[in-house]
Amino acid sequence: MKKVFSAIVCALVLVSLVGCKKAEQASGGRLEKLKSAGKIVVYTNPEFPPYEYVGEGGKIVGCEIDIVHKIADRIGVEAELVSAEFDSIIGAVQAGKADLGASGFTINDERKEKVDFSDPFIVSVQYLVIPENSPIAKVEDFAGKKIAGQNGTTGFMMVEDAINKGILKGKGTELKSYNNAPDAVVAMKNGQADAVVIDELVAQMLAKKNPGMKTIPMVKADGQGLDAPEEFGMIVAKGNQDIIDIINEVIKEMKADGSLTKSFEVHQEASSK
Repeated sequence: MKKVFSAIVCALVLVSLVGCKKAEQASGGRLEKLKSAGKIVVYTNPEFPPYEYVGEGGKIVGCEIDIVHKIADRIGVEAELVSAEFDSIIGAVQAGKADLGASGFTINDERKEKVDFSDPFIVSVQYLVIPENSPIAKVEDFAGKKIAGQNGTTGFMMVEDAINKGILKGKGTELKSYNNAPDAVVAMKNGQADAVVIDELVAQMLAKKNPGMKTIPMVKADGQGLDAPEEFGMIVAKGNQDIIDIINEVIKEMKADGSLTKSFEVHQEASSK
């Protein structure tokens, strides 16, 4: 009986310790670690202007990065920005290498299974960057064409789905993957693709920086997109609601006082030069 009783007690203690650990993680454990370390490690792909890009002196800047710095200030730490490939950031956040992912992440159910999202800071739609004399005007015109995109982005996945099981199935459309949107545009200029799919503001910046290019919405013949408009948010590892609350407060305040709109205007201008 004593052995059984001892085993029960040990099991209860173990459950209690595990429960405390989970409670700590869910109620500020990581936030306190950030404060102790004096920094928040932020992974981003700085090839997505005006959201994040490399500015003067090699510094990572952008309208989303402005939000990041406000978040760091609110917590009372410095923001350590780490340049990473876009499709590696969610994994880095899950593994604890990054405290925050800020790289124009579209909020969707698939990603919500892996990480937690902040409230959206902007709503975006998919656009195309194409040569000014391109015959492409709608998604149906992708038939027999080569479409380039940034691997892991929602625009890329929309076209991929349309090829595999949608309106482009069996139409001879080839989807080409690149690490970032600027590389995709270079490939198009070199004749390796007919169009680049990317989010609206990024498309506009790329067209401005590449003479002979223009942008159009990526819509079907009926005027509808391949999917609904997208909301962008920031990501953290699951169970860090206290950090999400701070991010949401900052986004709400920046929207209310006009500083978020101002940031977009500043970086749209700066990143198009």
